[in-house]
Amino acid sequence: CQNNLPYIWNGNSYNAAGTYKDTLVNSVGCDSILTLNLTIKNQTTSTTNVSVCSANLPYNWNGIPRNAAGTYTFNTTNAAGCDSTATLNLTVLNETTSATSVNVCPASLPYIWNGNSYNAAGSYDYHTTNAAGCDSTATLSLSVGTSVTSTTDVAVCNTQLPYSWNGNSYNSAGSYNVTLVSASGCDSIATLNLTVNNAVTSTTDVTI
Repeated sequence: CQNNLPYIWNGNSYNAAGTYKDTLVNSVGCDSILTLNLTIKNQTTSTTNVSVCSANLPYNWNGIPRNAAGTYTFNTTNAAGCDSTATLNLTVLNETTSATSVNVCPASLPYIWNGNSYNAAGSYDYHTTNAAGCDSTATLSLSVGTSVTSTTDVAVCNTQLPYSWNGNSYNSAGSYNVTLVSASGCDSIATLNLTVNNAVTSTTDVTI
């Protein structure tokens, strides 16, 4: 394997694959030609880039759970029997959350949000996928204001006409409605029931 170089043979060092010869003297005093056929087996490396959502942690890689983003290495032996180093570049993608607060009047119900209809105040969650491909939770806090109604009964004499109420003048008896805005910003219907009492005249003739 590469990491075993240099290879020592007959007192010589060899750093590359090849065929090498060495001449020695054998036991009978003759030249002896030795041949070395040296093959270098390669080490292997690999890099894996992985992106996962935080909800999918831990990420299991080569039997080891990984709980955070980072670069991890794993050493083993390849098919040639040499070192093999695998590298994992782990990226953790974030989930996203958002909050929306809305106040509506009863007349505006149902309230449409993300394609859903809501008919009452409350907290509602909507789950989707963000641009990173991870879970995204949007929360709606829906408040429903109050519509107010009031009724005012008034009796006046005809000499008190016109009668002024909420900036309007009324010259005759009747039931009148005015639309105002309540403290919560919603329509408030005020009703005036106006009665007009007639003045009474009488004549008394007396002879004494």
